[in-house]
Amino acid sequence: MGMLLMMFRKLNLIQRRNNIEFQLTDISQQLLDYQNTSSALSNDSVSITDLASVSPSLFGPTLNHLMMAHGAATQYAEQSMAYMNSNSIFQQYGDQAPQMQQIAYMKAYESAREQIKKRIMAELNQKEKQLEMKKTRLETQLAAIEKEEEGVSQRLQKGVENQVAHYGLG
Repeated sequence: MGMLLMMFRKLNLIQRRNNIEFQLTDISQQLLDYQNTSSALSNDSVSITDLASVSPSLFGPTLNHLMMAHGAATQYAEQSMAYMNSNSIFQQYGDQAPQMQQIAYMKAYESAREQIKKRIMAELNQKEKQLEMKKTRLETQLAAIEKEEEGVSQRLQKGVENQVAHYGLG
């Protein structure tokens, strides 16, 4: 009966180890996906090639982040331009006022995009940290399971040796 219980425990430990190894593989893939997304978004202007390198699991959220960043930056730039125009800031430039307006618009847009990018990158870094913590916890559990599995295997081996000696099969 004791041998049967030990075998059942060993099979249970193998199942748990396999489950944790699968979770670790999944977390490693998620970490790689977040790192690829972070590197794609860290560029000043995201190209179609950068977007194509984003993993399929994060493509939708990344596209949403980019669209949100563009929309918010455009809104900020338009508000800045409305403020500058209402205060007649560009009248002093005379014929060059349209060029100065375009430069001011682009600077406001870039400034807003940079702030939004920092916020998005902070969110991605937070998710990466959470995944790293989960990975560390699972690795600790895996080490404990492997140690217990080794102990159970040794006890099984001793039990088999005792049975062989008891029945004179050795």
